[in-house]
Amino acid sequence: MVTLHKLLVVSPASSIQPSVIAQSIKIAKNHQSHVTFFSVAEEIPKDQLALITLLPPQEIMDNLLKEQHAILKNNVEQFHHNYLTVDAQNAIGVPFIEVTKKVQQENYDLVILAAKTSEHPRKRFFGSTTIHLMRKCPCPVLTIGTKEDKPFKRIVAAIDVYAPSEEGLALNHKILTWAADLAVSENAELHVIHAWQLPSKDYLKCWGHNSKVDRLEMIMKEQQDRQKRFDNIIESNFAANNLPIAKLIEGIAQEEIPKYIEDHDIDLVIMGTVCRTGIAGLFIGNTAESILSEVSCSVLTLKPQGFMTPVK
Repeated sequence: MVTLHKLLVVSPASSIQPSVIAQSIKIAKNHQSHVTFFSVAEEIPKDQLALITLLPPQEIMDNLLKEQHAILKNNVEQFHHNYLTVDAQNAIGVPFIEVTKKVQQENYDLVILAAKTSEHPRKRFFGSTTIHLMRKCPCPVLTIGTKEDKPFKRIVAAIDVYAPSEEGLALNHKILTWAADLAVSENAELHVIHAWQLPSKDYLKCWGHNSKVDRLEMIMKEQQDRQKRFDNIIESNFAANNLPIAKLIEGIAQEEIPKYIEDHDIDLVIMGTVCRTGIAGLFIGNTAESILSEVSCSVLTLKPQGFMTPVK
């Protein structure tokens, strides 16, 4: 069961995207959560300030903080509802650092933000702050990929049936718990997928699998084993009368998962970050990062229990 007492909604003070607002309010209503709208203005270097004003740098930044807070508070007031407790706060600094510190200090359960806030054209769908938070924020991060207020009609949860540790198995369970919770609240179609591939032919030959027959036999055994593990995970996490669409996909995860997302018109993908716990500074795994670089839907990223952020 997902419990969300406190939500941190990260947005520029002057422009909070409707889709971010709508999803935040929906989640807060379902979980009776407190919502904090949080804006971070980047500090202006002192040498730049000296060129445009004679006022002391601290006074300028204090004035900027007050102005940003007034704008944010004014924009947030329209979202007060009888069933919500809402407040507005802001800070000056590097956005992902200030957000991560706030999550740690005040124990927020979920960060919600837009995929990117700038209209500047770039190849990557997710902005710099978003990627940093996916890597380093200790709580789950929900990134909204659309500007319009629209529900998640189709959700996909990507899991690893060969999770190499207890924390990996626990992360699978965490992903599926979140996926089931959101699928119910959104009345969405839920997909659970796992992508896998065999080592190269040369690698198999080193293990004595020289003939085509040997390799085909190994493929069949591997597929059967993964299917069994996959089925066991599904059966242990879902009731028999409420099973998701479950798909085992053969191929490179970085290619097959984005393709599945596009082919099935997925609105939200839920995935874990691959990192060992207890070691600060280890970022999102290469597979996850490669997948994120290829998708343009909303994404919920989760970290293993015990993850330590490098941000202090």
